[in-house]
Parts: sequence; C-alpha cells; structure tokens
Amino acid sequence: MPRERIPLETHKLCNTRPQYVAKGESNVPGSLPRPAKFLSKDAKKKFRALVRQLADRRTVTAGDADLISLYCSLWERWHQSLAKILEEGSIRIYTRLGADGTEVQVEKENLHIKLAQSCERQMVTILRQLGLTPRDRDAVKEVATPKISIEDEDQIEQERELLKQLLAERAAQKVPEPALALEDIDENVVDTEGQSQ
Repeated sequence: MPRERIPLETHKLCNTRPQYVAKGESNVPGSLPRPAKFLSKDAKKKFRALVRQLADRRTVTAGDADLISLYCSLWERWHQSLAKILEEGSIRIYTRLGADGTEVQVEKENLHIKLAQSCERQMVTILRQLGLTPRDRDAVKEVATPKISIEDEDQIEQERELLKQLLAERAAQKVPEPALALEDIDENVVDTEGQSQ
C-alpha cells in the first residue's frame, strides 16, 4: 500500500519539495530554433509545425534545434519507408544464392519494415524528450518568462514618448501644395510620359 502524501504545508516547513507537484519554470529563456539547412522542404514544414506546437506550450528553446531536426530527418525516412512498403507490399520475394550456387527465390518480410520500425522507436523517444507524448506532457518544464528590468521599462517608455512626439510633429506639418496657375498650363503640349508641361 502506498504511503500517504505529505501535505504541501509540511514540505514548506521542512524545506523539501514534493515529487507530485510540477517542478515549475525552467531558468532557460525561451526562443525559437531555426531548421537545419540539410532538411528537405517537407521536413522543414514538419520542423516548423513542431516548433509551433512547442512554442504554444512554452517549452521550446533554440537549443532544441538539433533534436527537432533529427526528429524531422527520421520522420522523412519513415515516410519514405512507408511509401516503399505500400509500393512493394509487406512480404517480398528476394533472390539469393543457394549452397550450390543456384538462385533460390525466398519469400521474406520487406526490409523497409525494419527501417520503418527503427525510425518509429527513435521518433517516439524524441517525442518523449520534447514532452509531446501524453505521459511526458507534464514532465517538461516551461521556459522562463522574460524579465524586463526597470531600466528596460524606462527605455521603452522613452521610445514610446519619442514616437508619439514624432507622429504629432508629422501630423502638424502640412505639406504645401504646389503653386500652379491655370494660365501656366498649355493644353496643346503633352510630355511623352503623359504629363502636361
């Protein structure tokens, strides 16, 4: 029979941390990783979809780029293997040489099945590490929220005020319209670009 949980108040008094409570936020600030250059167009689409999903959960950093790129290259290899399995079938007839040197036809499982299964195992492992499986969803910490210092807030406020001031000055300035008298226009003379002179 399992032991009773120690109340959170007792943990605070003893300066301990319960195992059944989420560990909180990570110290690593969040940032969006860039896809590796060797990835194909489809793999880059998958990369961006995974990054979007992880960013919505606030669990992605630039350091995850290699792991996500590895997942995407495995994903692409897995798709190629599945296409070959669909094309050739699960069971294939392979030709090999017998003991006496004659060709013998042998019915065996398609070799692409083992490749697909290997990719699947590795992909599931990476999904676990990224926290994208139901069991591991809560095990991944959220990235740290960016903290703005007082100096940064002051600088942002100064820049806002300067922008407001510039916009007000631009609105106050009236662009003078060109002084043009109707007598100066000769309707018979037309410029080659369609402008009258």
